[in-house]
Amino acid sequence: MFESHGVSRYFENRRRQNRVKSGGKPRRKPTWASVNRRRSKTTRRLPKLSLAVHAASHLILAARATTGLGNDHPHFVPLLQRAASRMRVRLVVADAGYDSESNHRAARQSLKIRSLIPATCGRPGEPKGYYRRLMRRRMKRNPDKKRYGQRWQVETVNSMVKRNLSSACRSRSAWGRKRDLLIRVVAHNLMIVANL
Repeated sequence: MFESHGVSRYFENRRRQNRVKSGGKPRRKPTWASVNRRRSKTTRRLPKLSLAVHAASHLILAARATTGLGNDHPHFVPLLQRAASRMRVRLVVADAGYDSESNHRAARQSLKIRSLIPATCGRPGEPKGYYRRLMRRRMKRNPDKKRYGQRWQVETVNSMVKRNLSSACRSRSAWGRKRDLLIRVVAHNLMIVANL
């Protein structure tokens, strides 16, 4: 998630708290309904970037820019298809937000790519699908745990993009925010290639 404007939400909250403490006009205490309404209005506008990253070089192979909250698992197959069209992929590691039986099936059967996604979503107990049960068993073993540790390379790339190219999108429209995020992806890749 990126910020929808230049001022961070943390700064806005602290400013609001200090105004009340310093004798500013006291507001009536907000109800849960008003807080949730304000939060949902804000999160609907937040820019979100889903990435497929080459772990060794930190190059972004595929990106998908959206706006607002929502499930991540629908983005998995398009990202993986784009990444596989750009280079040979043998193993894909993703976080639990991409966990679904259909994503495992698409990666393993259609694209012939081994997938490692922890089966933690859904109801507690044994997962229902074949590949999700396989993930539950294999993630307990040490070699797959070590491979899954490479998933944090995506968080490194997210941090690099936000630090080097700013974490705030200044565009007002959803289309402008998406375009802004995709331009940052291109700029990040150019910076990686220039430093090689």
